[in-house]
Amino acid sequence: MSSHSHETREVKFSHSVLPGRLLAEDQTASMGPVTRKIQRAESALQQRVEFEALISRISSMFVRLKSSDLDWGIQEALREMGEFIGVDHCNLCRIHSNTSLMDHTHMWTSAGGQLQWAVRHNVPIDRHIPWAARRLRRLDGMAVYSVEALGSDAAVDQETFRAQGIKSVILVPMAVSGDLVGFIGLDSTRTEMQWTEDAISLLKVVAAIIADALDRRNTEDELRQENAFNNALFNASGAVIIVLDQEGHIVRFNPAAEQVTGIVATDALGKLPWELFVPRDERSLERRIFRRLAAGAPSSAHEGNIVTKLGERRVISWSITSIASSDSSVDYVILSGIDVTETKQLEADVLNVAEQEQSRFGHDLHDGLGQHLTGIEFMSHVLHKRLEERKAPEAPDMEIISTLIREAIGHTRDLARGLSPVLLQSKGLAVALQDLAASTTRHMRQVHCSCQIAEPLPLLGHEVAIHLYRITQEAVSNAAKHGKGSEILISVRVVDGHLELSIEDNGEGFADARSGGGSGGMGLRVMHYRAGIIGGTLNIMQRPGEGVTLTCTLDLHRRQTASATDTQRIS
Repeated sequence: MSSHSHETREVKFSHSVLPGRLLAEDQTASMGPVTRKIQRAESALQQRVEFEALISRISSMFVRLKSSDLDWGIQEALREMGEFIGVDHCNLCRIHSNTSLMDHTHMWTSAGGQLQWAVRHNVPIDRHIPWAARRLRRLDGMAVYSVEALGSDAAVDQETFRAQGIKSVILVPMAVSGDLVGFIGLDSTRTEMQWTEDAISLLKVVAAIIADALDRRNTEDELRQENAFNNALFNASGAVIIVLDQEGHIVRFNPAAEQVTGIVATDALGKLPWELFVPRDERSLERRIFRRLAAGAPSSAHEGNIVTKLGERRVISWSITSIASSDSSVDYVILSGIDVTETKQLEADVLNVAEQEQSRFGHDLHDGLGQHLTGIEFMSHVLHKRLEERKAPEAPDMEIISTLIREAIGHTRDLARGLSPVLLQSKGLAVALQDLAASTTRHMRQVHCSCQIAEPLPLLGHEVAIHLYRITQEAVSNAAKHGKGSEILISVRVVDGHLELSIEDNGEGFADARSGGGSGGMGLRVMHYRAGIIGGTLNIMQRPGEGVTLTCTLDLHRRQTASATDTQRIS
């Protein structure tokens, strides 16, 4: 019997200890044989009816019982069992800590019985009832008719029972999924009992009912704790958390979402987010992202804008994931976002300050050092002429010095042009890019850079133009210095309301792209950031052995909408 696995074991009563002496004389001894049989049959039938009624009553009670009333229900079950069987005490003990400790949690005592077992916790079971513990772990129940009849292998248990004044005892294990979780004990302290099969069956049934109820309450408690924990995270999180159903309707809207959007949860529930706070120019994109996630696509992350209830535009860094049901269909889509508006503004301000400092430094080079060198070059030229008139031997050296000064002036102007593209401010992006291409060809050995502008470019504003220029400048530098390209083509065109700036080369590829797949190098990260600031996207297409094409795409309609919104907010 002990060789069976716990998962398939049932509670047995393989250990019964018979009394060492006869019990009280049979009260039916004076009756005739036939009368005795009839009396015993009627008594057995009556007891069976009462037994089945008791089982039905206890079972129905636990079915209707709420988890909060479970302790009361256990007490009632112990009382009904004790009164039906006629014992002095009914006890329930929980087993834990790998079945080494027990907690005496519930007890009923008859009116004339003595309160023998105090409610105690963390009692070492093997210290007090080791013989019974071994059998309980095997899920074997035991009916001890006479404690005095226990053998030497149960000496410790016998002393424990004697100390409690127990004469007869039944112990029935409670199991969940084949694991021992506790036991029910009934004992008699006034007289030795002759336990009936009904009593044993009653205990087995009630033990199973109570074990199931306790397991159900534990599960419910764990679910409540988990729900409380999840709700605490949901409500206390500083991140915007929005839960959408399969159709995209909002079913949860946390306080952070209320604070960022200015929309209270009651007004948001049941609404579609792209109709509630997503700017009109981004709605189609957000719907496409949701549909992909709702169809089972992996989690994604992107930055998007929202428009608050007051009309303010905020930048949110979204992380979007889906929750699937057991049949793999998506039940919910969760949007988790961080408001990065201030961070983006700060980064843009830092970049603008750097741009301003760079521009100032370029102007200082051009207007300060450049003019100074120009003056020196004029003086050296005059001195060279005088030395030539005197036929002085130093005249050729002076001519070399004048040439070097002119080269220094050229380098200074190129540096100033790179730091502060004056043509960009005065003549626009197209002329500045053409000048960049010519300057690259002029100063980069074995590199030819050309520029193609398909048509007059729309007015972009200085901020957009400077970022596009810096992206081009960085890409050209990477292609020439790191990609080792000999041919570089800069092209700009407008297609379907989108401005496309491309830098194509025949080199080995972007150094940043080779080292980090588009995210590892500082130069490429800055280009991505510049594109993001102006609402554009940066894509890199590498052609092994043929070069790289970097494309920055700008949605002109989106730029106009964003600018109009910003203007309305400022006004």
